[in-house]
Amino acid sequence: MQSTSLSQQSQIFSNKISISSPELATIISYPRLTDKEYNNRLKELYSLEIKYILPAGRLKIGKIPIAGKGCVSLVLKAETKNKICALKIRRTDANRKTMEMEVSLHQIANSAGVGPSIFRYSENYIMMEFIDGLSIIDWVKQRSITADQVRNLATAILQQCYNLDRTHIDHGELSRLDHHVIVSKSNTANIIDFESSSTQRRTSNVTAAAQSLFLNGPISKRINELLYFTKREKFIQELKIYKWNQTKTNFNNILSVVW
Repeated sequence: MQSTSLSQQSQIFSNKISISSPELATIISYPRLTDKEYNNRLKELYSLEIKYILPAGRLKIGKIPIAGKGCVSLVLKAETKNKICALKIRRTDANRKTMEMEVSLHQIANSAGVGPSIFRYSENYIMMEFIDGLSIIDWVKQRSITADQVRNLATAILQQCYNLDRTHIDHGELSRLDHHVIVSKSNTANIIDFESSSTQRRTSNVTAAAQSLFLNGPISKRINELLYFTKREKFIQELKIYKWNQTKTNFNNILSVVW
């Protein structure tokens, strides 16, 4: 790799970084950088028509803010010729050789009306709809949020989870909604990140999300404060019934406790 000049370094602090900028090499080939891997991945970015990376997010790789980081991938905000998108990059040390399986599972979720829409993909990247908003934990902490808004959002999340259950895809991570739900500026819930999903497990999307929303963890604590939720035992009972018989009637019984 060539050394970075002062003029190239200044790009980090602009609104856009060209994908060919050397500062992005450690992100494109994270965490193990080789010239061969970097060059191959750069060609993929060109084929996807990605032009810029837009520094955004609380996490950083080097000096560059990114939107997300997991065991399998990094997520960045990116720009093509005509749109802003989220770009998911497979880590070089990921436990899979391509993004193909995740794309397949994500597309199943999309068919059920769940998850950001996928635009394009390749061996190491997924280009998808960029959701501009807050993580659900940051959303519920807002002082302006009302009880009705919380009920509506929780209902929408559970409905999406029911849709996933009906398509026999298990997300696998919905017991931690704080990492897997983004609430847009229009207060719309968006379930994200299908890298741990499977069609081979018994589905537990509704039950996992319901526990995160109302029973366990920081989200439920805040929601219970806002809703004065007092039907915990009844809620648990309805979840147990639904767990073993995932019918629409049993799902509606869960929602009736929330309202």
